[in-house]
Amino acid sequence: MNKTFRHISSAVLGIVVFLFWWLFYPYALSFQEQNQLFLFTWDYFSERISLSGGLADYIAEFITQFSYIPYLGEALLAVVFVIFQKAIALSIDRDEWYVLSFVAPVMMLVYMSDIYVMLSYLVALIAAVLLCALYRRHPGLIWAGIATVLGYWLIGPAIFIFTLYVAIRERNVKSLILVALSVTAVVASRLTYLQQYPWKTVIFGINYYRLPITVPAMQLIIAGVTALIPAFSDLLPKPRRILDISLGLLILAGGTVGCWMNYEKDVVELVAYDQLVRHEDWDGVLKRAEKYQPDSELGAVSINLALFMSGRGNELPKFKQFGTRGLILPNIRDFISNASSSEVFWRLGMINESLRYAFDTQESLINNRKSGRWMSRMAECQILNGRYDVAEKYLDILSHSLFYCKWAENQRQYLRNDEAIGANPIYAYLRSVRYQSDFLYFYPEMDKMLAILYHQNNNNVMAAWYYKAWTALKKNETKDNETYTGNAHGN
Repeated sequence: MNKTFRHISSAVLGIVVFLFWWLFYPYALSFQEQNQLFLFTWDYFSERISLSGGLADYIAEFITQFSYIPYLGEALLAVVFVIFQKAIALSIDRDEWYVLSFVAPVMMLVYMSDIYVMLSYLVALIAAVLLCALYRRHPGLIWAGIATVLGYWLIGPAIFIFTLYVAIRERNVKSLILVALSVTAVVASRLTYLQQYPWKTVIFGINYYRLPITVPAMQLIIAGVTALIPAFSDLLPKPRRILDISLGLLILAGGTVGCWMNYEKDVVELVAYDQLVRHEDWDGVLKRAEKYQPDSELGAVSINLALFMSGRGNELPKFKQFGTRGLILPNIRDFISNASSSEVFWRLGMINESLRYAFDTQESLINNRKSGRWMSRMAECQILNGRYDVAEKYLDILSHSLFYCKWAENQRQYLRNDEAIGANPIYAYLRSVRYQSDFLYFYPEMDKMLAILYHQNNNNVMAAWYYKAWTALKKNETKDNETYTGNAHGN
C-alpha cells in the first residue's frame, strides 16, 4: 500500500467517524459535554492527576468540552480516531499490513456508540500505542520499565498494552520484568492511594467506563487487538493485493454491522430529545416524535413540553401518553431522568423544583463530575430566589470554563440588582409567576400546585395548560385502574 493510498484511507476513516456522529448519533457528544465541566484551574488538574489514568482523563475532558459547539466536537473526535489509527500503523513492523491498523479504531467506533464509554479510554489507548511505536524504533527495557510504572499512573491500565507488546516482541526472560512491574504498580496503588476503589476498578480502569465496577467485554477485546496486532505483525507474511483489499472491505463491513447491532434506538432518541429541549428546538422534538417515539415517560415529558412551547398543545392526544408522569416525572436521582422535568418547572415558574431537579441531576452523575448545563441552571434559580451569594459561587466556578465563562460574567450584572433583573424579560416574567409564599411540595398533588400558580397570576398560561392536561390524564389513570381492578375481580 503506497503512501498516497495510506493517507487517503486514513482520511476516509476520519470522514466516516465524523459522519457517524453527525448522521447517526448527532446528540451523543453534546450529552457527554453536559455531564462534565472542564475547568482551567490548578485544583482541577491536580484532582484529575491524583488518580490512576488521570492524565488521559484530563485530556479527554479537554477535548469533550468542545462538543458544546455543533460539529466541532465531531470533527475533533474524527481527528482523535485518525491519530489512533496512525499510531497503530507506526507500531506495525510490516508496512504491507497497514490495513490492520484500522481494526481497533473501527472496533472503538462501535464501542463508543454506548453512551457510558468515556473518551479517556481512547486517549489512554493512543498513549499506550505511541509508546509501542517508540519502542519499535528505540528498544530498551530500562526506559520501558519506567514508562510502565509512570504510565499506570498517567493513563491507567491501558499501559498494559505496551507491556504486552514489549513482552511478546522481546520473547525473553528479561521482558518478564515488565510484567512484574505492572503487577507491582497495580498492587502498590491499590494498597496506598486507591484503597477506596475495588480491585476490579483498579485493574481495569477507573474512568474508562461511566458505570463503576462495570468492565464491558468489548473494552478488553479492543485492548487485546490493539496490543496483539502490532506485536505479531513481524510474523505475518507479505500479503497479496487482493488480500489487502479484501481485509479492508471486511473491516468496513464488520464495523457497519457492529454499529447497527450496537445501536439502541430508544437511548438515541432520549438523548436527542434532551439536547433538543436544552437548545429549545421544539419543532425538532416533535418532528422526531412523529417519526419514532420511545416507549418511555421521559420521552413523553420532552414531547409534551415541546407541544406547549410550539403552540400545539391541542395535539396532546396524538402522542403516546404515560399518565401524569408523562407531563412531569417525580424526582428520580439519576443523570438524565430529571432533565426535561427541570426544564418544565423552570418555565412554569416553579423555581425551587427546577433547582432541586437540576441539583439532583448533577449530583447523580455516576463519575462524580459537575455539569456546566446544570450549574448554569442552578445559578439562574438562585438569582431569581435572591440568594446571590450562592449564585455567585456557581458563577465563580463557571468563569474558569471555556464555553460558560462569558455567560457567567454576563450573569454577574443581576447579582444584588433587582432593577437589572426586572429589565430581563425572562427573569422578570419568572419572578412574576413564581410562588409568592412557601408551602410543602408534594408530587401527588401537582394539580393543586399548578392551580395555585395560575390563580396567583393569570398570565401563566403554561400553568393552566399543564393543570388541564394533568387533570385529564389523571382521570384516565383512574379509569384504567378501575377497569383493571374490576377485571381482576371478575366483574
